[in-house]
Amino acid sequence: MKRTLAAIMASAMMLFALAGCSGGDPSSESTAPNDPPEGSSQAAEPVTISVGVPTAPPALPVLRMMDAQLLGENVTIDLNVWNAPEELLAMVQGGEHDMYAFPLTVISTLYNKGLDVRLMNVNTWGVTYFMTTDPDFTTWSDLAGKTVYIPLQSSPPDALTQYFLNEAGLTVGEDVEVVYASTAEVASLLASGQAEYATLIEPQVTSAMKQNSEVRRALSFKEEWQRVTGTDTMIPNAGFGTTQTFIDGNPELTAQFQEAYAESAQWVLENPAEAAALAEEYLDMNAAVVEAAIPNMGLTFKSAQDAREELDTFYQLLNDFDPSMIGGALPDDGLYYAG
Repeated sequence: MKRTLAAIMASAMMLFALAGCSGGDPSSESTAPNDPPEGSSQAAEPVTISVGVPTAPPALPVLRMMDAQLLGENVTIDLNVWNAPEELLAMVQGGEHDMYAFPLTVISTLYNKGLDVRLMNVNTWGVTYFMTTDPDFTTWSDLAGKTVYIPLQSSPPDALTQYFLNEAGLTVGEDVEVVYASTAEVASLLASGQAEYATLIEPQVTSAMKQNSEVRRALSFKEEWQRVTGTDTMIPNAGFGTTQTFIDGNPELTAQFQEAYAESAQWVLENPAEAAALAEEYLDMNAAVVEAAIPNMGLTFKSAQDAREELDTFYQLLNDFDPSMIGGALPDDGLYYAG
């Protein structure tokens, strides 16, 4: 099972890849907050919450929580960065962390394999774009006979790209050639002009556009999703989660974390410069790129319960396309944190 999970998670990893945004390999960070906000609850005994995050959008609200000391004087956030799917898998299987950020395909896969994971919220939506340097490109059908670069085979953006191509009457391998590479490689090829068409996510989208003025966002996957599904729902991409063990042992603290995360996500959107500075301080990310990318990162908080309509649609589409992407079946109600 371990090998299978690692392979699936490697495919989903691109949702968090931020190679063009990170300047180094940050060490573990922790903060012991002082005074809690008025009216907030906090544990009577000192508590450390061990949190695993990538250098990606879902980490930004946690940095705000640490810097603004939102969880009170008795709660310490021990922040640990995972840089590879194997590291995330080790965190979950080893039970070493209480909360973590993940691609939504990963949480479903782990849950369906019987691991103790619960989805608290969805925080990143529609961050995928179809990019090109072709000024004449307007729609998917224009890709007949073309080559498209996609980061990581079998990832959700790959699945959605193939889904949209199929809706346009094109078949990968017959009508369109697909070349898979890492997120950083795709961004570099696009920026250098070696790739004309590519699927990409933020903030690599912003990074590539800064490097090459001919690179443009041709299609928003959020808008394409709404067009082909006939709904106004957003595409859920990433979320924050915990374990049932942590929830049972710390119900009030879990609820407090959820509330503080929602508040902090909104703060990031309203204060991009300050949020980018925190990303540089704690995670050694490029502040200028992060600040420019924040408006397009799709950082919007919804509790897992409130996001059920979008999640059900998302998981159903992926299940129809390739069930292995979500662990072989639609996740049941037990995946979703009810607090």
